[in-house]
Amino acid sequence: MSLADALSEANTTAAPLRPEERALLEFAQQLTHRPAEVSNTDVERLRQVGWDDPQIAEAIYIISLFAFFNRVADAFGLVDPGYRAKRTSSLA
Repeated sequence: MSLADALSEANTTAAPLRPEERALLEFAQQLTHRPAEVSNTDVERLRQVGWDDPQIAEAIYIISLFAFFNRVADAFGLVDPGYRAKRTSSLA
């Protein structure tokens, strides 16, 4: 499975990733879907694969802002402009 295909399906297991990338994406999934369950153990796991505290903080800010912007867009009823479909069809 290609990286783009795996990531478009949120399949971090099948994606060809380095261990530190996989850990960060798994953390992003957890923070997005189960934020109340994020613990110091999860952050420590990122440190163990090589992420430092400023990098982890930046990731948390970006992940959280992305979720925030999506919720605002949903609340205002903004329509998906279909960029993904346009990009996929132009690559075919």
